[in-house]
Amino acid sequence: MAENHEEYCLSKLSENPLFKNVDLKHLIKDFSFKNWPKKTCFLDTDKTSYKFHFIISGRLKVYHFNHNKDRKITLFLLAKHDVFDVYTIFNLPQRTVYYETLDTTEVISIPIETLKKWMQVNPSFYISLLQYIIVKMTFLETFVASSNLDDTSTRLARLLLDYTNESSKKIELINDLPHKELAQLIGTTRAVLNRTIQQFKEAGILKIENKQLEIINMSLLLDKLKN
Repeated sequence: MAENHEEYCLSKLSENPLFKNVDLKHLIKDFSFKNWPKKTCFLDTDKTSYKFHFIISGRLKVYHFNHNKDRKITLFLLAKHDVFDVYTIFNLPQRTVYYETLDTTEVISIPIETLKKWMQVNPSFYISLLQYIIVKMTFLETFVASSNLDDTSTRLARLLLDYTNESSKKIELINDLPHKELAQLIGTTRAVLNRTIQQFKEAGILKIENKQLEIINMSLLLDKLKN
């Protein structure tokens, strides 16, 4: 790895909560830096079978695709400080998921076997990783329950709230996504999502300007979760 990339990777990984209170110096030499262009698709899991990836900028979606129905559903939207794929670290069987970058995405990668050996002498990383997995699994449990029990209006409200910054009250990560991508995030079609967004606009909950989503009445949005 070029020296400037090594310094850059070290500084970026040091910002990741997973590496809190660990020494990266013995690990950084085995990392590789990648810059994946927007709309790069991995139609299999080969890229995640032998290396573990840390996202340092950009967005990447993890999705399932039903070939018979020609339908996609997005399981996770990954961004800065997220990682994939944790299945490989724990020797779990690979499942059929696909990956696609939504932006130009910077990624730091390390061979799985190298990371496993490093984890043996850095147990704090292992603990942090387990906490990270629990957060993701909790998110997925909520998503599955909502997809099966809630109507589209409730699912959209929950999605907007999940990606709203508590301090600024601004929608982040999904605010500029096309309706097709938003539909896949809540397990519906673009046509159904379009109708629901129009209902939110007419109710004075949401506005769209320059393709950016903005919540203009938080109280009305929260009421959608009570119905």
